Amino acid sequence: MKKIFACLLAPMLVLGCTAAIAEDKPLAGKTLKIAMSPDFMYFETISETDPCGYEGLDIDIIKSLSDKLGFEWEIVPMSFSSLIGSLQTGNADFVISGMSYTEERAQVVDFSMTYVTTDVGCVVPVDSTIASYDDLKGQVVCCSQGTTYEMLIEGIEGATLKTYQGQAAVGAAVAQAADGVVAGLTSINGSKKLANTMFAEDGSALLKYFVLDSEGVADKYNIAFPKGSELVALVDGAIQEMIDSGEMEKLVQYWLY
Repeated sequence: MKKIFACLLAPMLVLGCTAAIAEDKPLAGKTLKIAMSPDFMYFETISETDPCGYEGLDIDIIKSLSDKLGFEWEIVPMSFSSLIGSLQTGNADFVISGMSYTEERAQVVDFSMTYVTTDVGCVVPVDSTIASYDDLKGQVVCCSQGTTYEMLIEGIEGATLKTYQGQAAVGAAVAQAADGVVAGLTSINGSKKLANTMFAEDGSALLKYFVLDSEGVADKYNIAFPKGSELVALVDGAIQEMIDSGEMEKLVQYWLY
């Protein structure tokens, strides 16, 4: 009788273990397609050393989310302006690519909680006298196409907006004064990177940067999902866990400062 009971009990223990695993790793066994534009310095760029082929803050966040929720993942690279469309057409399960919440985007996709907030940076030629938000009034200012910097520039009195594909193109436009551009907006870390990596043939710096000092101007980054996605609540829970444990702050300090 004891043997029969033991045989009956064993499957129950296995089932209990499986249920616990499923609860701890609710996305175990699933492979998620993650869309991003891998040209955002320190957030996501192509890597020659990371086995996944990419590196940056967002990549490390994906790895942590995968560990906490149990999913496998694959990156679907594309231009930033194509990211929202990839969610609408079902070609991606979520987007993490230095993207910010906007009311316009929220009409067609859902967003996670904010996972990091940073300053907005502005790059200008090294000999420029532009050094503040007010100095951008009436100027030709550029940014990456499809980013929230477009709305920020449109809100600057008298400013003319020019857009390019990616941060490197923004830096080149500013350095070359393309289309009359005198300044470019990007993340503070992106501005720092451009200023520290773009040089003339004689080795002298082409760009410098400053923190945009207008009140209320900041970069807040969120993950985007198809409308009604069940992933939002799960990912929010994992992000909150990263914030509460200090893990998120460590990643931010490593990649952005």
